[in-house]
Amino acid sequence: MQTFLKITLYFHIAAGFLALVTGLVPMFSIKGGKAHIFWGKVYFWAMFVVALTALIRFQMKLNLIFLAGIAVFSFYNTFTGVRLVHRKESGKPVFLDWFASILGVVCSLGMVYFSYLAFKMDNVFYTVLFLVFGIFMFLLAFEDLSIFGGRKTIESEEGTPVPILYWFQNHISRMGGSYIATVTAFLVVNNPPYIPGLVVWIAPGVIGGIIIARTRAYYLKKFEKTKSEL
Repeated sequence: MQTFLKITLYFHIAAGFLALVTGLVPMFSIKGGKAHIFWGKVYFWAMFVVALTALIRFQMKLNLIFLAGIAVFSFYNTFTGVRLVHRKESGKPVFLDWFASILGVVCSLGMVYFSYLAFKMDNVFYTVLFLVFGIFMFLLAFEDLSIFGGRKTIESEEGTPVPILYWFQNHISRMGGSYIATVTAFLVVNNPPYIPGLVVWIAPGVIGGIIIARTRAYYLKKFEKTKSEL
């Protein structure tokens, strides 16, 4: 069993490193181009292996529970980011979309629960981490379920559906969020002793969130300019 877990760990590390490297290519390549699509697929499957191996190595220890939760969180972003592209024509969710979002809600509530357990153990570090990532994942998954169920509509300011602004902008957010989680995991494993652990866990999300917001704003202006020229 120990040998199997050790091999699983090697696969986890290799897939994580592959995701860390290949994830940069779709960001800087032409959107919708061959490189963007091919390396995006490589990144997707690398993240799938990361999530799968993290779950296989799951144990009832706070650090391993959290790593499993982060793996699910990061792959949820990856999966939904890819599904947004596939649903851009019809916008209709399939069974896998519903299943992933329901699983996301369950996982997020589990993370909040473990935040409570960590609080009872006076572990401030994991109390904060479980709570922050748990709430964030809940908001993402609940929003998806609301859209799938028709309780939340996607409309422009004029009241006309604009699917491209929805799927493209959120594709950026989800894939960017997935990559932030990958970078975070890399920094945590290679964390210099002079940087507080909580900073390493939170800082990539803050910095990455700013970059994602600026990228969304850039493409929004680009879409508006193109629309005004038509």
